[in-house]
Amino acid sequence: MKKIKRVIATLFLLVPLSSSGTIQMNTTRVIFEESENEQTVEINNIGKKTALVQVWLSQDEMNEKIKDTGFIITQPIFKVKPDRSKIIRIIGTDEIKKLYPTDRETMLWINFLDIPPTNETGRNSLNIAIHTKMKFFYIPEKIETTRADAAERLSWRIEKIGNDNYLVAKNNSSIYVNLGKLKLKNNILVELESSTVAPFGETKYKILSKLSNNNIIVEYSYIDDLGAYIPKEINVS
Repeated sequence: MKKIKRVIATLFLLVPLSSSGTIQMNTTRVIFEESENEQTVEINNIGKKTALVQVWLSQDEMNEKIKDTGFIITQPIFKVKPDRSKIIRIIGTDEIKKLYPTDRETMLWINFLDIPPTNETGRNSLNIAIHTKMKFFYIPEKIETTRADAAERLSWRIEKIGNDNYLVAKNNSSIYVNLGKLKLKNNILVELESSTVAPFGETKYKILSKLSNNNIIVEYSYIDDLGAYIPKEINVS
């Protein structure tokens, strides 16, 4: 096994590494409300060569394509010339109501694969496609809770499991809360493995430092629909 690893490492040294990474999106998340017919994402090519881009939706972070999402992406594979942009449309169909719960928000992932052009010089090179993904939120029509409301309704508690202490965030709302920062006051660090707290769900965060017997204050920020980080602070009872 060590010999194989050495061979692979040698190949990476001998073959020039080419990574395009030439596309940029105009947003960090997509919010699709049921009352809307479609949403759009603008893709900009900031590179010097034409970019070939593939777009798809996936159920989770495993990136596997879903056969039937209830959404249609116009032109899932396309080219973008240098210094140009392309707007893709994401259109909802009648299948949405059958596929997803109506009492809570659903989170999918929208994936962008930036496929590098072939080497025109004829030299050996290793081209790497750049995979970017962002969260895609579908909100049923009857859901009126805002991201700020959901963050306000988070409840927190300390839970001991074995020898470890955990900070538990409970989401009492019907939409996702996305955390950008999380720690306890007095520089007590928390392991932020998952930044999302699902609707009506709980997420546990391991506390990495020793707890004091004083009042425990949670310092966190949530991410709003525009991608801004909103700071919050709350006492844990």
